[in-house]
Amino acid sequence: MSSTGAIVGVGMATPLGLDARQSSLVLRARKLSPGQTPFRDRRGFALGDVRAKRIDDACVGRARMLELAAPALAECVRGLVGAKGPFPLFLSLPPRRAEAEEPLGPDFFEELGKRAGVPLAPEACEPFVLGHAGFAAALARALAFVAQAPKDAARGTRPCAIVGGIDSYHDPVVLTALDKERRVHGEGVWDGFIPSEAAAFVVVAPAGSAPALARVLSVGTGMEREDDGGPNPPIGEAATEIVRAVAGALRAPVPWVLPDVNGERHRVKEWTFVRIRNRERFDDDKTIETRLCDELGDVGAASGAVHAAYACMAFRLGFAPAPEVLVTLASEGPARGAFALGAP
Repeated sequence: MSSTGAIVGVGMATPLGLDARQSSLVLRARKLSPGQTPFRDRRGFALGDVRAKRIDDACVGRARMLELAAPALAECVRGLVGAKGPFPLFLSLPPRRAEAEEPLGPDFFEELGKRAGVPLAPEACEPFVLGHAGFAAALARALAFVAQAPKDAARGTRPCAIVGGIDSYHDPVVLTALDKERRVHGEGVWDGFIPSEAAAFVVVAPAGSAPALARVLSVGTGMEREDDGGPNPPIGEAATEIVRAVAGALRAPVPWVLPDVNGERHRVKEWTFVRIRNRERFDDDKTIETRLCDELGDVGAASGAVHAAYACMAFRLGFAPAPEVLVTLASEGPARGAFALGAP
C-alpha cells in the first residue's frame, strides 16, 4: 500500500472564509469569533459555537453538511490539469453523537456531487466514520487507489482521487448531548472545547505529479487498546507508535507539527505523552507547534482535511514556518492517525 503521493488540488469552507485561501489567511491572522446560538444549555444559558454566517442558523444536520461541503468540493477540482471525472471520494465523517442526530443517508455522496457540480464515481466512494482520525484512514486508502489505478494515455489523464472531511457541531441535539457531558466550553466549563464546523478536500495523485501543492511523505493509522482496568491504563500508546513511524519520513527534529488538540484535558494529556515518548523527534526550541483548534474551534471529522488544506496553502502562499509538517489526529474513540506533508 502506497503512503506517498502528491496533492494537486485543495478546497475548504470554514466559518472564517469561503474558500481555502481566505480561510487559511484569516485562520493565520487569529480571528476566531465564537457567537451565541439559539440553543440553550442545561441551565438555560445560550450555547456558543463557531459557525459559518453564510448558512442560516436554522439549517442543521444533513442539510448543513451539504451546504458546508459543496463549495469546498467544487473548489478542489477547479483548474485541475490532466484529471477528469468521475472522481472517487474518500470522506471522513462524524459518528452519530446523539440518538436524535439525523443520519446522512445512503444517497449523501450522490447529493453532494450534484450540489457541487462534481462528477463522482459512486462505486469508488467510501465513507470513514471515525471522527477526527478518519481523514488519515481516508488518505491512506486514496493513495493506495491512485497507486494502483492505470493512467489513461489515450485521454491524457492521470489517476487521482478526492479525500476530504466534513463536520458540524451546530445542531441542537449534538450540542445538547455534549452539554450533558460538560464538554462544551462555557460558563463553569473550563475543560470543554469550542464547537465549530468545516469542510475541506484535497485531490491526491501519484508521487511526482505536477503542478503540486504539497507532497504526501507518509501516512499512518492505528487503534488504541481498551483500558483493561489495570494499574497502568493505556495513554496514547498507538498514537506514540504512529507518530514515531510517520515522523521518520521527516528531518529530525520535526520542524513543524499540527496536532488536533482542542483544549480538553484528556486530549492535551495524550498529546503530551506522545511528545515526551518521541522526544528524539521533537525539540522544544526547534519544533514549531501550531494548534489550529485554538483559532478555529474543534471541527471534528473535518480536522485532518482542514489541517492538510491549511498546510497546502501555507506552502503555496509562503507563510509556512518550515518546508515539512507533521499532522496528528486523535478521535474520541480508539482511532488514531498521522500524516506528513512536504512543500512541492
